[in-house]
Amino acid sequence: MNKSVNIVGAGIIGLAFARAFSLKGYQVNVFERSERVVGSSIRNFGMVWPIGQHKNAMLNRANRTAEIWQEICEEAHIWYKKTGSLQLLSSPIEISMGQEFYDAEKDARPELEFYTLSQVQSLVPFVNKQHVRGALFSPTELIVESREALRLLPEFLKAKYQVNFHFNTAIIDCYNNILTTSAGQKHQADLTIIASGYETQLLFPTVFELAPVTISSLNMLRSYPISDQIPALCAGLSFLHYPSYEVCKSWQEYHSYCENEFPLQVQNGVHLLISQNAHGQLTIGDSHHYGKHHDPFQSNDIDQVILDYMNRIITPINFNVAERWTGQYLKLTNGKSEWFEEIQPNTYIANGTGGAGMTLGWGMAEECVEKIIH
Repeated sequence: MNKSVNIVGAGIIGLAFARAFSLKGYQVNVFERSERVVGSSIRNFGMVWPIGQHKNAMLNRANRTAEIWQEICEEAHIWYKKTGSLQLLSSPIEISMGQEFYDAEKDARPELEFYTLSQVQSLVPFVNKQHVRGALFSPTELIVESREALRLLPEFLKAKYQVNFHFNTAIIDCYNNILTTSAGQKHQADLTIIASGYETQLLFPTVFELAPVTISSLNMLRSYPISDQIPALCAGLSFLHYPSYEVCKSWQEYHSYCENEFPLQVQNGVHLLISQNAHGQLTIGDSHHYGKHHDPFQSNDIDQVILDYMNRIITPINFNVAERWTGQYLKLTNGKSEWFEEIQPNTYIANGTGGAGMTLGWGMAEECVEKIIH
């Protein structure tokens, strides 16, 4: 008889582990407390973002994840688009930072290019020419409409890999590889994977409180459809956010510049990301506030701080906000890329990708499953 694994959580990490274990011949059951996924995995940009991953750490995992996304989306007929990304640069110091990054990364990222303003305009007609001076272009990034894809993937995994999904099934206890549901049912397996995001604190409150984790709360917006088609966008403040940019020698100088030039954005952890889905809508964000507890209220003032920075970079025609929401995800405070830990015999927490679940999830699961079974 095949070995078995129970997975708690049907977000991207849970689905990635379901696929990885299925490929190793395991019988897989996934338990999700809601009737469909509603957590961090659908409250994001849908960006698969290798450009943000350090070349010596997670870049290979990000590239592998991008490959898997493309394979799955093609086979499951899920929309995706390999847009590439433009990092719009709007000051001499940002151009200098871009050059430092290019010089340090061009061997690891051979398709990375510097674009002039005219090249940027050919891809983003509504770029703000008053400020933008050029851009870094990377062809490796792609967009998946996460709120649609994450709700289609269970049917694909069920059909292709015989993964069993149990939606509307809250797990209230996990001990000795036996899951207990709120209805009192028991489900035993050889292995257990807890992939329930920040809700891990519900099952393992003591483990959660002692772990080197915090919760990031972020403001997100979505526009009505626009007619122009654009690549994924980021801007100068992204230099302060992603580990890949640690190679820039002027990082500290740029941080000081931003504190003076964009104080509200720095105070609220804003760095601009913009993705466009199949319907032409722009997803825009985001801010970052850290702590283990957050109020559920979204501040219009913070939304405006995001939009003010966006308007410095681009000025889309007929732009209007259609939706606003707050996202939350776990982030490690010890500098690691994920929280993967055996907390009971053969029971593992798989979590804490720090907002990079779409970018790292499929690859992370493959690597972690190899470690478990060997």
